[in-house]
Amino acid sequence: MIMDSISLIVFDLDGTLIDSKADIANSVNEALAQEGFPTLEPKIIQGFVGRGLSHLIRDTLGNPSDEEAKRVAEGFWNHYMKHLLDETGLSLGRERILESSTGFARAVVTNKPYAFSKKILEGLKIDHHFRWLIGGDSLPIQKPSPQVFDPIFADFEERPRGIIIGDSQIDIDCGKAAGLLTCGVTYGYRDREEIVSAQPDFMIDRFEELKSLPLSGLKKINRHVQSADIRNPKKPRHEETRTW
Repeated sequence: MIMDSISLIVFDLDGTLIDSKADIANSVNEALAQEGFPTLEPKIIQGFVGRGLSHLIRDTLGNPSDEEAKRVAEGFWNHYMKHLLDETGLSLGRERILESSTGFARAVVTNKPYAFSKKILEGLKIDHHFRWLIGGDSLPIQKPSPQVFDPIFADFEERPRGIIIGDSQIDIDCGKAAGLLTCGVTYGYRDREEIVSAQPDFMIDRFEELKSLPLSGLKKINRHVQSADIRNPKKPRHEETRTW
């Protein structure tokens, strides 16, 4: 079985593990309106999600000056931090999948800022499922750089085999570059065509279809991962610093 020796499952966050598009769009539009810029349709904003906060703001504004981008980003940060769980949730099906895979090493690797990601995972009461959380400002690099996995790999006695599950070509390219298997989800924030063209090893249309992947042969990780209680491998460099 191709996945017999896998010991690590990595999840993208927005569009893959959670549906956060409404809260993101609301906060973007609030920040735009606050600075006198026209608001955008949520579907347009959704298309800008996935490359981190700086890209989200700059793509939303089009061709902003550094000062404009900074002001809108600050407005977004202040609003989103208070409203990131207004409409964002976790379906019962996804919670059951997480509960059924507790014997394996699991991580969230996202380009979303760490502070937002941590608050969402804690607010949805699913943070205990993940040994690692790598945010977009946790390291000097972001996805698609395969180096985002280095702090995770360092906690294994030997380089693990794993799979990344995500809704964009960024996730698929990142996983391939790191030597991971890849699973593209078509229910997220990107068009199906993007996922197909990225050529993941697996593709699913619903989160619940993860059960159909050959996960039963995954190695239990308790004897492979170092024993340190280290849900976040390193304190993010920018956990409390807003960098645009």
